[in-house]
Amino acid sequence: MTEPYMMDMRPSPRILLGPGPSTVHPRVLRAMTLPVVGHLDPDFFQVMDDVSEMLRRIYGTSNPMTFPISATGTGGMEAACANILERGDTMVVCRNGYFGARLADIAERCGAETHIVDSPWGQPVDMDGLAALLDRLPRVKAVGVIHGETSTGVLNDLTSVIDLAHRHGALVIVDAVTSLGGHEMRMDEWDIDVCYSGAQKCLGAPPGLAPISFGPRAMEVVNTRESKVQSFYFSLKELETYWSGTRAYHHTAPISMTYSLREALSMAMEEGMDERIQRHARVAAVLRAGLHALGIGVLADPGHRLNPLTAAVIPDGVDDATVRRSLLEEHNIEIGGGLGDLRAKVWRIGLMGESARETNVFALLSALEIALSRQGYEVAQGSSLAAAQQELAQFS
Repeated sequence: MTEPYMMDMRPSPRILLGPGPSTVHPRVLRAMTLPVVGHLDPDFFQVMDDVSEMLRRIYGTSNPMTFPISATGTGGMEAACANILERGDTMVVCRNGYFGARLADIAERCGAETHIVDSPWGQPVDMDGLAALLDRLPRVKAVGVIHGETSTGVLNDLTSVIDLAHRHGALVIVDAVTSLGGHEMRMDEWDIDVCYSGAQKCLGAPPGLAPISFGPRAMEVVNTRESKVQSFYFSLKELETYWSGTRAYHHTAPISMTYSLREALSMAMEEGMDERIQRHARVAAVLRAGLHALGIGVLADPGHRLNPLTAAVIPDGVDDATVRRSLLEEHNIEIGGGLGDLRAKVWRIGLMGESARETNVFALLSALEIALSRQGYEVAQGSSLAAAQQELAQFS
């Protein structure tokens, strides 16, 4: 009998169209095979500087403290809360999906008195509810909002939230895990205080790094806190000495992961951010046209749809798991299921980074037609592809 450690690893070559990770370009994968150097090697310091500079361009900021946390997007969320919040602070979280709930949970774990502004899943932030709550609370330290809610496919309006929060003297913490690199981001112009993301979605790198940026107001809060940050690993003051200070040791940075992010960011720069954002908008429109032809609705309101992630409403009588299993096992296509209240009610289809290609949309729609027809769902064969191609022609 062959021992498991003697067997080759052979993961199936998937078309990744779920909520993340997205497909990684061969250039990015090759970057991970470069020689590993020490995390205090001058050659690696140059890589760090390159990554920070390109992240500043993608964020639209001049913030010195812009760098990748050695963690996934949830680590970025925790780093944002842990550095800004002290026990007894008040935070307001705009919750209109699963990840707004997670942000509120982490804020509570940091010792903050956390208040929730709820909106129905699939709807944008309730601005009237947010205004009423901020008027009622005397001192709010921060307002948290998810830019692109990955559970629902909703794109929230940041500028309205930011303006309202700042008028009440609160910082704004923005989750851009799914939106950064796929939607416009103007951190300085919009006056965002803290913004975090993930490497594995629209940026096109493997999972494991969480880009984050702290603005001047946020840094003032960090520098004048009365208590230590409750996390050593995510403490910005310690991380600052490594990323932009004396290069003092804090932790062993993931060298190969940082190589991959540098290459992915380089590819984004080569493409051009405007062009990249337009590509995400184009393929999302093509997908939605195909879904519409199949009689499949989209959860989010038309004016608040997230291009990199579409929550497609599962038709009545169609079994969620059976369809996703068919796509994966027969076509090597991964899409995501619903989370929380949307479990078995939506499919989360991600078109992010390298996965945001029309060829992937056509492959998915063709496979969906087959899977749906097997369940007795009436499908006019080829109808979704024709609609998608017609939509695509409008961009020519």
